Amino acid sequence: MGKLKFILSVLVFFVSLATIAQNKDIQEEAAIAFDSKDYKKAYELYDKLYTQVPKNFEYKFRLGYSSLFYPEKKARAIEIFEDIKRTDKSADADYYLAKAYHINYKFDQAIASYDAFVAAKGTKIKEDDKPFIADAKIGVMNCNNGKELIAKKIVADIKNIGAPINTSETEGVPVISADESIMIYTYISKNSTGGLLNDMLKPDKEEGTYHEDIFSSTRSNDSTWNAPVAISSLNSNANDAAVALSPDGQVLFSFASDVKNPGDLCASKLVGTDWSKPEKLNSNINSESWEGSCSITADGRYLYFASERPGGFGGRDLYMSERVNGDWGPAVNLGASINTEYNEDAPFIHPDGITLFFSSQGHKSIGGYDIMYSIKKDNNWIEPLSMGIPLNTTEDDRYYVINAKGDVGYFSSNRGGAGGKGQQDIYTVTPGMLGEKPILALLKGSVYVDDKPTEAKIEITKKETNELIGPYYANSKTGKYLMAISPGSGYKIKITVAGMDPIEEEIDVEKLQKFVEIRKDFYVYSPGFENKKNQISVKTILDSLLNTATSVDAFKNDAVINNVVDANTSTPTKTTTPVEPVKPTTNVPCDGATPPDFSAVKGKSLNDPAVYKQFLDIGGNMCAEGMVFKIQIAAYQHPENYKYGHLKQFGKPEEIKYPDGITRFTQLSFATIKEAEVARQKIIAKGQKDAWITVFIDGKRFTLEELILVNFNGKAIN
Repeated sequence: MGKLKFILSVLVFFVSLATIAQNKDIQEEAAIAFDSKDYKKAYELYDKLYTQVPKNFEYKFRLGYSSLFYPEKKARAIEIFEDIKRTDKSADADYYLAKAYHINYKFDQAIASYDAFVAAKGTKIKEDDKPFIADAKIGVMNCNNGKELIAKKIVADIKNIGAPINTSETEGVPVISADESIMIYTYISKNSTGGLLNDMLKPDKEEGTYHEDIFSSTRSNDSTWNAPVAISSLNSNANDAAVALSPDGQVLFSFASDVKNPGDLCASKLVGTDWSKPEKLNSNINSESWEGSCSITADGRYLYFASERPGGFGGRDLYMSERVNGDWGPAVNLGASINTEYNEDAPFIHPDGITLFFSSQGHKSIGGYDIMYSIKKDNNWIEPLSMGIPLNTTEDDRYYVINAKGDVGYFSSNRGGAGGKGQQDIYTVTPGMLGEKPILALLKGSVYVDDKPTEAKIEITKKETNELIGPYYANSKTGKYLMAISPGSGYKIKITVAGMDPIEEEIDVEKLQKFVEIRKDFYVYSPGFENKKNQISVKTILDSLLNTATSVDAFKNDAVINNVVDANTSTPTKTTTPVEPVKPTTNVPCDGATPPDFSAVKGKSLNDPAVYKQFLDIGGNMCAEGMVFKIQIAAYQHPENYKYGHLKQFGKPEEIKYPDGITRFTQLSFATIKEAEVARQKIIAKGQKDAWITVFIDGKRFTLEELILVNFNGKAIN
């Protein structure tokens, strides 16, 4: 029996040695992950170590610290640091406990712990403690912002974009064309060029890391994304990241860094279906400091970018440069209305030219970078507003872009519990823009010579001032072009193909009061070429778009006349679509606990008569406390130009000037959509063909399509 005990003790001894050796290997790997800020891996390794040696304070602390930066496990940070605080009465324990409460939205507890930390440090602050004191004070500010934004929480639909874009690896920084036909983004993992590389960009399977590459995907007609491909002409063994795409999808801006260069902004052009080699922007943009994100206006005239160059308001500021004689002019700081003493980054200027999105650690941030937006009014930027919760989180939220219509936004995040596929994924959010949606005309199509796609130069001139906008270019292989045209003026459009007489047209969007997408192909013919197509003008297409489905009388048995424009015929064709009278819905007015189910029409255009009728069938009788429906009859930058004498019988319109500088006129107010629709038809009959319904919830204005996307803001039906 004694011999058996001896053998067992020897076995235990060797098992212990093996465990110690194994733990030493794990400890070394965990320390490397922790020091390189790979907190997901560090968490997993320290979790193993702490489970085996629960009394080891270093394992426990590093596990808790890793939890702070691992969104899927951030709730555990509270558990760990509360436990540490029970035995460790030092001020430092309060600091880390405050961080744990903060990232988990327990703002009141976080403020109390931050204050306890600052108070414990007293007035004689050591030099090493100063950064932590400053961070604690910022934390209190963030938490107070969070409490305010929680009270005003936005109802938004956030979705992981899913396969084939997102994988179990890292995808981020999405950039899109204005019509969402193409997405380019940044990828990091096993498919990165060069594989695992060390700091000198040499292969190293032991200590190497994967570097950033640029990938691209196109969108199918059914709105699904096609399998992404790497853009080989842009990718190298160093870090290459997509940061901006011109609205027409023809110019890509990228960030490049290597062993000798911390990072510069570059530009590439789409030549046919291939991207040219990146060329660095000039010294007005790239300085000796970091420049790493940018955005270009739809007319190609202004570039907004982020820089750490000296002389700004904080560590990282936003700047603007104007194109002068074909190149970028001196950089101008956007000023104190945009930049703070903290960091600002990731600008995105919407194709409307007046709405700027960016990320900031200042303003109303609730922690880290938050997404803000500002509108240019009278050539000045209004005070930036937060995009609110849940789009903004207590982690970093950056790289926000939206489509031209303003209804869908794209961003990248490593947020937990939101359907994430990897360490960082790409998400969409609807609505993409809070409040008023952009008003502009998106003109898109292709240019042909003798019915074959061709490269072309497209110039737009403001009729009032002869100011030249652009030029834009049709793609040399596909002939495709895309332009964003802002309201408030008439324009001349000139399409020039080498060796051919130019085509000239006019378009008037001075009184445009909503987003429209105009699809128009231009045809240029050689003398004597047969099979010429008669072309309908851009003006006729626009007139048709503004006078079609939105004027459908869904409450009559009469057939609906919908002007459908065929760009290959000389005149509009009329199609007659019979519409049955609206049947009584099962919804009793002002009865029920929740809104009707709008999933059947979610994401669809109410300009489609069938969709609009279905929408009215579903929710025509719904109403809720604080929700009213009004008829918008006009929207003007210069409201004095609008005359409403033909509508006087409906009462004096309500005039409200919104932050985008547009004054909107509404008439009448109703509890249900069906009542509002009956009134809208009467207003249309009096000549106001573009009258449409808007909804106000607790005084805030929304379009019907916006409210469908978020199920009418979660309003309970009375």
